Amino acid sequence: MKFFLLTDSIDSATGMRLAGIPYALINTPEECEKTLKEAIRNEEYGIILITQGLYEQCADCIDEVKKSVTVPLITEIPDNGSEFKSDAITRYVIDAIGIA
Repeated sequence: MKFFLLTDSIDSATGMRLAGIPYALINTPEECEKTLKEAIRNEEYGIILITQGLYEQCADCIDEVKKSVTVPLITEIPDNGSEFKSDAITRYVIDAIGIA
């Protein structure tokens, strides 16, 4: 299983490319939705990483997709220059198991 990155930051894309992780550079919420749906259909991807900046732009679409699939794992990662919210993983687990 492989990682895949969705980002709106060329810096994050460059860093992940150096680590051997393929990526898609996203410019619009519509492009994010289309690319995310294509990525979840690709059976090679086990984890889809989404940078925090892109997540903030497309949260509704991403959350909807997250709740509809179990594989691949879709998770938010800190972006260059942004402060990562420490409860992001906790929110994901709570959403995944259905506790409000």
